[in-house]
Formats: sequence, structure tokens, C-alpha cells
Amino acid sequence: MTRRKFLATTTAASLGPLLGNITLAANARASRRITLLHMADTHAQLETHPDYMPGEQPEIQQMGGFARLKTAIDRERAGAQRATFLVDSGDAVQGSGPAAWSQGAVVIEPLNSLGLDAFVPGNWEVVYGPERFKELMGKLKASVIAYNFHETKSGERLFPPAVTLEKDGIRVAFIGIADPTTTLRQPPTQVKGLDSTRMAGLRDFVIATREKERADLVVIISHSGLTVSRQIARETPEIDVILSGHTHERTVEPIIEGKVLIVEPGSMSSFLGRLDITLGEKGGVASHEFRLIPIRAKEFSEDAKVKALVNAALAPHRARMNTVVGETRNLLMRYDVLETSTDDFIADAVREMTGTDIGITNGFRFGPPLPAGPITVADLWNMLPLDARMKSGKISGKQLRNYLEDELELVFSKDPWKLSGGWGPRAAGMAVTFTAMNPPGKRVVSLKAGEREVKDDDRLTIGGCEREGEPLETICRLRGAAESKIISPSVHETLLSYLKKHPVINIRRGGRAIATDLPREVFSQDAMLTGTTNAVPRPLRKG
Repeated sequence: MTRRKFLATTTAASLGPLLGNITLAANARASRRITLLHMADTHAQLETHPDYMPGEQPEIQQMGGFARLKTAIDRERAGAQRATFLVDSGDAVQGSGPAAWSQGAVVIEPLNSLGLDAFVPGNWEVVYGPERFKELMGKLKASVIAYNFHETKSGERLFPPAVTLEKDGIRVAFIGIADPTTTLRQPPTQVKGLDSTRMAGLRDFVIATREKERADLVVIISHSGLTVSRQIARETPEIDVILSGHTHERTVEPIIEGKVLIVEPGSMSSFLGRLDITLGEKGGVASHEFRLIPIRAKEFSEDAKVKALVNAALAPHRARMNTVVGETRNLLMRYDVLETSTDDFIADAVREMTGTDIGITNGFRFGPPLPAGPITVADLWNMLPLDARMKSGKISGKQLRNYLEDELELVFSKDPWKLSGGWGPRAAGMAVTFTAMNPPGKRVVSLKAGEREVKDDDRLTIGGCEREGEPLETICRLRGAAESKIISPSVHETLLSYLKKHPVINIRRGGRAIATDLPREVFSQDAMLTGTTNAVPRPLRKG
């Protein structure tokens, strides 16, 4: 054997195991997998409740609750057999009577018991004021992160902008994005001294974080809403995944912007999102699979420990919660972008009890459906989990039209960064027909008070809730109302008085808001604005 052949044979023999190990290591790295479990917008719905499952029989089913959610989380963690992370996109401490009466305290222990890794504050986390907001966030065991929540005076962030977590040798950098409009749209006293608008530099931060943290995956946990999350992905393509919240959308498959995966997991503790990711050799997403998991009561038992925590938290409030104050003949629900029976009921009460031409209430998203039957105090606080004094004043037809144009732009804007709040104002004594996709300021086609078309110089009386910290002449964000005054009952006293006068209500959607270019019912804001169907409610596979 020649020296050259000997060396070649010897080298190959000696390096064979080493080369094999290198190949195995490379293959192992290329096949690394993680699971992201994701919840959002639970809105203090600690117990099982009715929820809407369109296309299924029945369409209203018993779902959710933290004890069942914990069972689902444990089941998915056990089945994953890989690095698993659980995160929450916010709006957890507001949404029920007990949450409001305890200023969020009832939520903290049950939420901590779920084993969250990271949490991003939602726009309603500030509802009890800035100091209580900081206190509640400090009680969470999860890493609370927010890139864009700052102290106004100091300019300092309230929370770290990101956290990098490592499990099974896989490093995931989570970056938090709070709703940028929180401090613009919440009542002033709730956000005094806070600023949620500073989004500049996000792309550079994402790039730097990946490099500095040696992250295999960069995940945004966002409470900005699905359509805004898509815009963030377009502007920052270096992100791998966005776990979105705020708009209560139910994505049944990921939305993909460039290479960025975006999902949103419903609301009210009724759903859990599961995103399985296979990492590429150099990190990032090589492949993925997503499931939206409905937390049906018939499929998930209640975790005993979490059930006990919930019962202990709610025990002081049970008697008040269970007090029956009226009855509804029809389902009250708030899952429509255009008009909802829940808001029609509230607006009717506001109008009648303030004695005005028009009663206005906000188009909120929170609150599970209420089937026909008794109405309890707990139900009313699910619909309106805050209280406020009532106002009335006088406005012109032109003021009303301009107000509606401004509000419609916040719901239907073609610029995602202009989208804000919920689904626009809801009213009694007024009907508006509009073209949703028209340019700003040119949407309203018809505006009626009663049966009469409103003219610019008409004088109308209007009633609505006070937003604490706003000027007296601002009613439900409508500025400049003349002869404004505070009416002694609060909004909850108004609802109770209305139900005493009308102990059985029979509310049906009555065409108070009609879009000429949309279906009569619209259940997905993102699908309406973008034409995609990923988040359109539809029957879901079991488990």
C-alpha cells in the first residue's frame, strides 16, 4: 500500500465517527422543534360561560374558564414533547364585575396558576389607573414586556421591551408590543403620565435583539390587533412570528406576511392557540402547523387546583353576581362589527333614562353572549365592566355627522396605523347608512334621527357616558356639546332603572348601522378590511 493510500484510508477510518457525529448534530439542529401556546383577551372570564360557535350545533356552547383552560394547556404541553412556551397577549384583568369591584385582584392568582412565560399589557390593563396598573403587572409571575409603554416625564419604559427564554437549548426572543393607541383612546385619568405611542426604532431593535441574544426565533407578542400586526410584519420582515391580540379574531390558520407568521387566538378564555414550529438550520421558521383549540366544556374537565383558586377569588362577590335584575327574550351578543343586540340594549337604556333624542354607547368587544333567560348583575358587568356618570348635551346635525365620520375612520381606515378602539359608537334613536370603503370623511350616506334625515343645522339632544378626565362638553368622545351636564345616575344605575321599568326585554338588531358595501353581519374586522378569510368564524375541528 502506498503512503498516500494508507493516509487516506487511515484518515477516513479515524474521522468516520467524528463526521457521523457532526452530521447527526447538524440534522438534530435542523429538526429542532418548539411549540408556542398562546392566549389573549381573556377579559377576566374566570369561569365557564356561553360562547358563539357559528355553523356548529348548537351555535351557543358552554366554553372556557381558567380551570378548563389549564387542563387544555397541560394536555398540549404533555403532547408536545418539545420546548413549549405559553404567552398572553393581554386584556386579562378587566371584563367582569368581580374584576372591576376588586380592581383586578380576582384575576391574579388564577392567571399565575396557568404557568405563563410572558405577558404583554392590553389596553384595558390600565382601567384602574396608572398606579394600580403598575401594581397588578408587578404581581404577575410571567415576564411582563412592552417595547412601547413609557413614562411620559422620564421617558423610561415601564417594563423591559423583551425577554429571551431558553428551553431545551432553544433560545426564543419575545418582544412585547402594547396597543399604540392605549394612551390616546382610554379615558385620560386611566393613562395619566403614560405613553404607548413610541414605536420608532422597532425594526432596528428586532435585528439587534436577534443578534445580541443569539435567538433561534424572534416572536412578537402583540396587543395591537390583527390588521396592525400584519402591518408590523410588513414593516419589520425580520420577525419570525407575531402572536396577536386585541381584536378578538379567531385565526383558523396562520396569516403569512412575507415570511412572518401571524395568529390570533380568540378571546374570553374560550380558545387556546397552538403553533408548532420546526426551526431552520440557522434558526427561523422552516415549517409550521397551527391549531385553534376551542375550550369546550364537554371536552375539557376543570383542573381542581385552578377551580379552587377561582372559587376563592369569586366567593366574596357571589351574592352580588347572582342577583337577577331582569330577563331577555332573545340572545344578547356583541360579535358583530356593525351592530350588536348587546349594545342596542345599552343604548336604548341610555336614551330613555337620559330623556334625549339619541343615546350613545361605545362599540366594545368584550363580554360573552347572553342566551335568552335571566339577566343577572354579573351579566350587566360582563357587558359593561366599568361604571361612569351619565352626561347629556345638545349638538348640531353637522357635529353628529362629523363625529361619525371620525369614528368610522377608526374602524375602516385603509391605513392600519389609524385603526383604533373597538367597533365605533352604537346608538339608539339614530340610524346611519354608510359606505365602509369610501375615503375618510365621505362614508356617511344617510343619517336619521327617528324617521327624519338629519340636516347640518338640526339641534339634537344626546346622552352618553362620562369618560373620566375629559371636558364636560365631551360626550362619548363627541366634543363640543352645548349645555352639557352630569346626570346623577351612573350607567349601571341607568341599566338597573331601565330593567325595573322593562323587566323583560326583547332586543333584535334593527338596522341601526348598515354598510352599503358589506354583508348585514360582519364578524371579522380583518377579513372585512383585507379580504382574507383566515379569521372568519367557522366550524372548528374538535380538540
